[in-house]
Amino acid sequence: MESCKYHPDTAPNFRCDECQESFCSQCVDHSVAGEARCFQCGALVRVRVTSDSVDPLSKRLKKAFLYPLNRNAVGFIIGLSLVTTALSLMPIGGLLQFIAMLFCSGLAVNYSFLCLKATSVGHMEPPGLSEAVEGSFSILIRLFATFFLIGFSVIFLGQHLGPITAIILILTLVVVLPAILMCFAMTDHILGAINPVNFFGLIKNTGLPYWVLVIFLFIMLSSVSLLSSLIGDEQQAFSAFVQSSISSYYAMVEFHLMGYLLYQHQDRLGITAHDIEDKLLKAQSPASVAFAHTNVCLKAGDYSRVKTILQQAIASDPKNTRLWQRYFEILCRLEDRSALQKIADRYFHHLLESAQTFRMLRDAKKLQSLLPDYMPEYAHLRFHLANEYYSSGDAKTAVQLLMGLHKRFPEYARLIEAYTLMTQALEVLPGMEDQMNKCQALLARLKAQEATA
Repeated sequence: MESCKYHPDTAPNFRCDECQESFCSQCVDHSVAGEARCFQCGALVRVRVTSDSVDPLSKRLKKAFLYPLNRNAVGFIIGLSLVTTALSLMPIGGLLQFIAMLFCSGLAVNYSFLCLKATSVGHMEPPGLSEAVEGSFSILIRLFATFFLIGFSVIFLGQHLGPITAIILILTLVVVLPAILMCFAMTDHILGAINPVNFFGLIKNTGLPYWVLVIFLFIMLSSVSLLSSLIGDEQQAFSAFVQSSISSYYAMVEFHLMGYLLYQHQDRLGITAHDIEDKLLKAQSPASVAFAHTNVCLKAGDYSRVKTILQQAIASDPKNTRLWQRYFEILCRLEDRSALQKIADRYFHHLLESAQTFRMLRDAKKLQSLLPDYMPEYAHLRFHLANEYYSSGDAKTAVQLLMGLHKRFPEYARLIEAYTLMTQALEVLPGMEDQMNKCQALLARLKAQEATA
């Protein structure tokens, strides 16, 4: 399986011709809608969709039976069935009836091929009804010519090479018929469809899923015959309508599955799926682009670039919590103590402002393992961190954070709360009775000052 350069288990969606590397959608720059660029060299990358990029045919089977239940398809099935039923019951001349039925057959075949073509380029809904009429006779004549040439070739080879060869050719034809129909849809050319190089090449490029499709098509054809026999001909009008509806429904499912096989293997077959391209080339937010870029740089080992990208992203979007968290995590992973010392207070202040206090204790402990002497430069940070430590059962660290707070920040409005917390922390620490008494005395003075203020 071909994979993304940075994600070995992920199929690639893009190819950079400058770097000669393949990437998944998470590893390219989606800053601008309608294009994607390589993070390494900045060149435009082209969309690539491989068989591993879309759901396999086996997972599509259930959805395939829902495919004809679209408004356009249901309208076509019912309308065509009513017309063909009416034509079969009308007392009109043989030639006129034949021409009318031939036109209806052309409509059915043409619409089925439209379903195949639409699916092959990623449109997973049946086409509009207006498209069904155009080219109905043309496609029927070309299909008739295709089967005439195939039949003539089989008869000719059978006469010259013997009946066994003819039987083998007929069996082979039955197996390769879906490939011929798919080649006809791709090339829209009779000789292109019956060229063995083309249809055997298609079978080779699609591999096992083709044979799964062939088996499934045979099962469906058998079920159509079974259903027709169960319906019977006792009520001629009703039977004709139901049988026509079933045949049209199954034809749409079958041609949709053939189109999906082409869609799944579009990269090998040279088909462009427009819906995939539209989805893959949607613009992403600057933060999402920054995350993708940092992931690529981390996998490439360019750590200095990672820090620069996140610094620029935070400067552009200072309230983005995910960016702050990512930057903090990267600095911790790189053990960049100098950078951590510079941003720690800003980071914890951001967590407070964004109501992310539940992260403060975890990240403070992570920081403490790298900077054991870290002490916030702001009173409110020391108080909130002390509260988090005390709530988690670490009274010692809480006391260390609150020690001398009234001297360093005499104007801090929550000194009484801070020293109440400190008193509670000292109570649970052994051998701290003297310190607790001093703290209680200080707390009393603070309360007295507040009362007289």
